[in-house]
Amino acid sequence: MKFLVTGGLGFIGQSVVRNLLQRGIPTVSADHSPDAEAIADLRAAASRANTEFDAVPMDVSDFRDVMTVFRKHPDISHAIHLAYVMGPLVDENTSLSSRVNILGMTHMFEAAVHRKFARLVFTSSETVYGPSQKPYGDRPVTEDDFCDPATHAFTYGVMKLLNEQMGRRYVQRLGANIVCTRPPVVFGHGRKRSAVMWAEHFASKPAVGQPVVLPFGPQTRDTWIYKDDCAQQLVLLALKPKLAHFAYNSGGRCVSAAELAAIVRKWLPGARIDFDAAGNGTPLIDNQDGVRLIREIDFVPRPLEEGVRAHINEARSSAGLPPV
Repeated sequence: MKFLVTGGLGFIGQSVVRNLLQRGIPTVSADHSPDAEAIADLRAAASRANTEFDAVPMDVSDFRDVMTVFRKHPDISHAIHLAYVMGPLVDENTSLSSRVNILGMTHMFEAAVHRKFARLVFTSSETVYGPSQKPYGDRPVTEDDFCDPATHAFTYGVMKLLNEQMGRRYVQRLGANIVCTRPPVVFGHGRKRSAVMWAEHFASKPAVGQPVVLPFGPQTRDTWIYKDDCAQQLVLLALKPKLAHFAYNSGGRCVSAAELAAIVRKWLPGARIDFDAAGNGTPLIDNQDGVRLIREIDFVPRPLEEGVRAHINEARSSAGLPPV
């Protein structure tokens, strides 16, 4: 068994690679943007676990580049695909995002077939449900809910819909073993760039004594999941021999921004957290159901309070401060 993690030096990718290494699973991290510090940290984790690890450059939009990785590591048996252009960058550079998000995803589907992967897991997104909770009413949104693409506000979400449709066709027509998750707001310390940097700043800034202003009102609701729990879900889905579904909501905990701030203050009583009262809320669904995935892999994400504490302590450790 050997795993390929594309985008393995990214925010979620590093958590996935560490999870695999801790299990003693040989892992190849492939990323278009080498990060010497991240690679060194992962090599150290591999050394502690006495597990094989390699970090390779790869442009997923170039099929020759993808195949070069498989020529170097012909024994790759599983893949977790996280390499993606996200947020406003999709519309700012549509050509690049189309090559990475559509063509690159297709290359991974092709690899799943021709390399006979035991499993390819990729991250879709809660954005496939559209930019608002309103069509679904006051209830958790499930995997069987549908949002008309005409109502979507973001090209990113429509690209994820296309990825899912294509993935299903590879499963149905060619027998590929492919599944996806639909993460909500994934929080934690260590994002380099994102349209949702507020999902880091809400805890990382107070952790080191800095104030933070969140770009929405206190009653804004979202579903939140800690990055290491999101990574655990991806790994467990990849490892389970048989799965019942193609798509799985990641789930998590639905709270208001005010409730989230109160959780931060539980660990940091002096935290200075304010809101943009004129903000329109986040362009996402509010409440995502995660029951299907819990039943499938028998894993429940940690309580939000503990995830926030872990996030705070990551930020404090980076600043040389003691944990809370």
